[in-house]
Amino acid sequence: MDYRFFNVNYLLTGIILVTSIISCKPERQKEKEKKITSSVKEKIPGVCIWDGIAIRKEPSRNSSIFSTLSLGESFLYLNEDAIDSAYKNQKYQNIELSDGSVGWAAGFGLIMNAKTGVVKSKVPLYKRPDLLTISDKEFSPMDIIAITEETDNWAKVTGEKKRMEGWIKMSYISYNKEDIAFALLAKRELDVKDEKPLPEKIHTILDNNPYPNSIFVEILSQIAREEENKQKLNQIMREIN
Repeated sequence: MDYRFFNVNYLLTGIILVTSIISCKPERQKEKEKKITSSVKEKIPGVCIWDGIAIRKEPSRNSSIFSTLSLGESFLYLNEDAIDSAYKNQKYQNIELSDGSVGWAAGFGLIMNAKTGVVKSKVPLYKRPDLLTISDKEFSPMDIIAITEETDNWAKVTGEKKRMEGWIKMSYISYNKEDIAFALLAKRELDVKDEKPLPEKIHTILDNNPYPNSIFVEILSQIAREEENKQKLNQIMREIN
């Protein structure tokens, strides 16, 4: 009996077996990686269009608040919703903030698949991306918006508190972070209900402005000058009369 023949056969069988094991390993690894990937939640970019939305630890009005969302602030939606049946069936959505923290926010103040912008100057709102669909509504300078769609030179937008939704020309939108931040800062100061005259409020904003490069600095300065001139003119007219 030729034992060399058997040795060669055993050797060939061993090589084939080892090769099969090695070739199967990547496939198993791929399958394992596929399972891990499928278990990861899809993260969808979103924008808050309601200033001061509470971020809660659990999807319930009774849950503790650990932070808030600012108007125009971006977040990542984790594709998970919950209903608070104990309070008006309020819908909550699971989100991740820019610092990585995760919580629940009321859905009424959130827009998904969106990015933040701010209106640069007065612009009419259109029903569709067509000049023939102009409405009687318009956005004002420094209005913060959520942009959900862009096509040609048009953008589909949602305004603060979802009061307005439609299309505007993209040329009227700034995506600059300083412009957006300055607009929010100015809005909060100007919305305060007190006896301060408008020019005084504007000077307070400009004197304490951390965003000096914003395009809105000059716009607000111009508004303050015009308002001061009106006040001077009114004073002269009162003295004449």
